[in-house]
Amino acid sequence: MLKNQKTKLLIALLTVGVFSHTPQALAFGLGNLGIGGAGGSASASPSTGGNPDEFIKTAMSAENLMNASVTQLVQSLASKKAAADIDATLKTANTTTDAKEKQAKQLEVKKSQDAALNEALNNTDLKDKIQKMDSIQRKALGAAAFNFSLALLQDKSLSDQSKDLIAGMSSNPMNVSKLGDVKNLASSVTNQLSSASKVAGKMPEIFTAVGVKAPSTKDEKPMVIVQTEKE
Repeated sequence: MLKNQKTKLLIALLTVGVFSHTPQALAFGLGNLGIGGAGGSASASPSTGGNPDEFIKTAMSAENLMNASVTQLVQSLASKKAAADIDATLKTANTTTDAKEKQAKQLEVKKSQDAALNEALNNTDLKDKIQKMDSIQRKALGAAAFNFSLALLQDKSLSDQSKDLIAGMSSNPMNVSKLGDVKNLASSVTNQLSSASKVAGKMPEIFTAVGVKAPSTKDEKPMVIVQTEKE
């Protein structure tokens, strides 16, 4: 990481998806992270139950949280060039008005983030890189890892809820108009779980290195990210 960095406090809530893959087995990544099932009460985030509106709201919130955390993880751990290239593509995607071009740029961002994060987390110099970070950089990384893990817990809960919710909506004429949105979000949640599980096993190493505890339930509050700007 570079020295002489400016910092600013923000919670990065981005609108571009993080990863898009065919669902695969989640046991390895989620198990190593200590999130084998849904946890917690509904005190800090709304309980979707059988309410499609609440499901949509909660799923979008979890997706935003995952997006922001992965973006910061890449910013913290990937090479300067990889992070800059992804950031440039992300900015282009966010300002593009043509629907097809926007979708293509979003997919490019997803693939680039996936590759950069996997490479960074599996690099043999990961621990050394973290040790060389200053306090601001370590705080940003810790918050990103925490929020990543929190989003995984929320996605696991949403995935479990979606099955019964979709089944109930299919037989309820009052909710049929929302069925498409719920199915799309449920699919997105599944894809996020599949993709994130590939790197979830590395989160405990980050938690240990930066002195941050993993979230124990899906209802904990996200950490504020102290995001660094490279000069």
